[in-house]
Amino acid sequence: MDKKSIREIIIASSMYSITSILGPLLVFGGIGLILDRFFDTKPWALLISILVAFIVTNVLLFKKIKKINIMMDAYRLEVLDDKKDKDKKE
Repeated sequence: MDKKSIREIIIASSMYSITSILGPLLVFGGIGLILDRFFDTKPWALLISILVAFIVTNVLLFKKIKKINIMMDAYRLEVLDDKKDKDKKE
């Protein structure tokens, strides 16, 4: 992996983070807002849907962070192997 691919990983991860925060919030928040208006339960359905969106967001981000950590460990091992190879050649 080179620096460009690390940069791409960071950009892709940040875009994923933004969408995994906003997506569930907008979807579940919209559903909660519609349910509040339909059943006239303001603000309970909206609050519950925001709580559900928070939980979904945390699960999505946790999974992504786990994948990023695995990728970064692989990169670190690759850099260490390259360094060992260079030391052997010298």
